[in-house]
Amino acid sequence: MSTGNIKTSKKEFAYMQIKHSIMNNEFTSDTSLTEAFLCERFGFSRTPVREALQRLASEGFVTFYPEKGFFVAQLSLEDFLQIYEMREALEGMGARLCSMRITRSELQTLSHLLDKCIESYQKNDLKMAKEYDTEFHRFIIHSSKNSRIEATIKNLIELSKCIVVQSDDSLSSQDIDALQQLLNALRDSNESLAEELMRKRVAASKKYHFNRYYMGEYN
Repeated sequence: MSTGNIKTSKKEFAYMQIKHSIMNNEFTSDTSLTEAFLCERFGFSRTPVREALQRLASEGFVTFYPEKGFFVAQLSLEDFLQIYEMREALEGMGARLCSMRITRSELQTLSHLLDKCIESYQKNDLKMAKEYDTEFHRFIIHSSKNSRIEATIKNLIELSKCIVVQSDDSLSSQDIDALQQLLNALRDSNESLAEELMRKRVAASKKYHFNRYYMGEYN
């Protein structure tokens, strides 16, 4: 392995570790994310930490204040609405592209994921059912064959998790029906319907989390 690859690996690992801690709410809003603090916490050298912070700032996970340093970004209601607005548009487009480009093998993978989701739901294993639901959606976006849309959606979903930090394993029979309808639209190469159904799923998620998080239902 070359020196360049080792350096890249260290940079990526530092980035992933710090972001994981942010997404798991391990830092308070007043924690100063100094290079010294993060180096001691994770055992990194300064260079990969510095580059990780710059990358996280560009993605919206941390904010830099002159003469103060980096802090975990405090995302507002407006941020929440904008993130979901972007998710609805991009995930809808991802589903449309997927309906045009998905292969028979990929359709089989989606069908298998849905079967496992239904099986887990019927066993009342809602945590596992939700994981299959998430993977089902992730695979649709992956099958759009547009890496830029996929990367942007991944970033937006991670940002939305920073706002809604509470874990939630809820899944209903209506959700299962929606997944089946979406799979049918993809099988039929129905571009408009696939986009519409995906947008509805994202809109439903926005409404659910808005009601629970911003209307005080978590309390």
